[in-house]
Amino acid sequence: MLSSLLLSAWMQPAHACGGFFCNRDPIDQAGEDIIFAIDKDNGEVTVHVQIEYTGSADDFAWIVPVPQVPELVLSSDRLFQTVKAMTEPRFSLEIEELFDCEGGPYYGYYDAVADFSTTSASPPNAESGTVNVVSQQQVGPYDTVVLQAQTTAGLLDWLQSNGYLLPDELDPVLTPYVADDSYFVALKMAKDSEDGNLAPLAMRYAGDLASVPIQLTSIAATEDMRLRAYVFGDARAVPDSYHHVQVNDLVIDWFNFGNNWEDAITVAADEAGGHAFATDYSGPADILKDMLYRDGQYDIERLALATDPFRFFQEIQNQGFAGDATILALFQQFLPMPQELVDDGVDPQSFYNCLECYRKQVEQIPFDSAAFAAALDEFVVTPLRQAQEMVDAHSRLTRLTSSVSPVEMTVDPTFVFNSDMTQTVEQQRSATLQLLCGWGEPWQEAPRKLVLADGRVYELPSQQWFWENNLTEYEYLQDLMDVYALIIEDTSDEGEPLVIFDGTEDAIAAADDFNDPNQVAGCGCQSTAPTGMAASMLLALGLVVRRRRS
Repeated sequence: MLSSLLLSAWMQPAHACGGFFCNRDPIDQAGEDIIFAIDKDNGEVTVHVQIEYTGSADDFAWIVPVPQVPELVLSSDRLFQTVKAMTEPRFSLEIEELFDCEGGPYYGYYDAVADFSTTSASPPNAESGTVNVVSQQQVGPYDTVVLQAQTTAGLLDWLQSNGYLLPDELDPVLTPYVADDSYFVALKMAKDSEDGNLAPLAMRYAGDLASVPIQLTSIAATEDMRLRAYVFGDARAVPDSYHHVQVNDLVIDWFNFGNNWEDAITVAADEAGGHAFATDYSGPADILKDMLYRDGQYDIERLALATDPFRFFQEIQNQGFAGDATILALFQQFLPMPQELVDDGVDPQSFYNCLECYRKQVEQIPFDSAAFAAALDEFVVTPLRQAQEMVDAHSRLTRLTSSVSPVEMTVDPTFVFNSDMTQTVEQQRSATLQLLCGWGEPWQEAPRKLVLADGRVYELPSQQWFWENNLTEYEYLQDLMDVYALIIEDTSDEGEPLVIFDGTEDAIAAADDFNDPNQVAGCGCQSTAPTGMAASMLLALGLVVRRRRS
């Protein structure tokens, strides 16, 4: 169980820029990515969580409930960036010319288990009133405590009295977890940590269930917060406490590379009562083989021998380190910017991206390459190695996405493995656009058909017609998009899903009616709620909450 809940300051988005310290993805401030690895043989759950925060280190605090006493180690931003990129759904519209179109091709749109040992000794259990302190240790830049509490008030009182700046407003959302005898992991920045020196955290504890304490997240969540769960195991992972939805292919904007996929999931989840996940990918975990770490990739000893910061900087680039927030924070620690440059308005990224530009000032800064290299090993290399070992220890990877608003955060999502269901959900999705050119008709003037993967066909006017009417194909078909969740089902750890709503037949019938030669061309009007038989079935099941369009 985990939630990357930051409670002490406003989080600001990262922005892209040029140079070594900018080759990372912008942070999705409206979303939360969680990585689980379930080792059934050893009865262990490993959870990785990103922690993003902008503000003073003194003001930072973070808390998360877990079902058992965890071991804590550092994780890696690269793990999150890589697993997200490698499982991202991809949408393509394949062009098929029936006979030959004049003007050539169609140019309308396309041209092992990780070692979690620690040298930090945990103090004996110490009781303070209603709070039982299980362990306290420094993990990377964090001072951490693991504790249990008999009352929520006692829990918050102990944390606030010990420098964890958590608000009293947490009381009601912590109460269910206190009642369940959960343990709590709390973090604050260690005294020697620099502002911005944050790192993802990994937790391992006894268990066999992946669960997200979404009720705790509700206090700091945004509307329609994106929630992505990546689950490593020996079979496909499926939601157990939430519904599973299969998104209607028609609502995908195929003519714009499916860029509305996650927005479609938002509406589909609403149709399922606000508690539903769609599967983005399910398949082999070895798509990440050697993507995070491989033997011999990094040479810490060579870095330690660098005689000056210029050679050190060049060496970390030569060895393939990523210029992420962790390495930037280490540079700020071991090669602090001269105050005169700070006063002149030079930003850290500009300074560290071009040390040669400030050679005179840099040469005046004491530099310990051995200490810097050791910190790189602790904060970067070791977490990458452990993450790769975790990935390699599992055969399957599932990525599931939902969208949840605070009012809907009443049930914690849990995930289980099901080996009876279809195990593969391809990340590559495709539809076909047929051009009915006849004998040499210009492609711009040819009538067309959109053919979806399930066989549904939608007849479309020519490209020229859309240009003349200032309309897109997505707008033209929008009247048919009365159901986003084509199938809503309940999944569990065995057997096929229990289907509670299936709009397939209605969708096929609607396509046939749409293609009737007597019908008037589509108007592109935007429907605001499900209509027809599909809507009646959804309403009867109590599933439709509201429709939200971006």
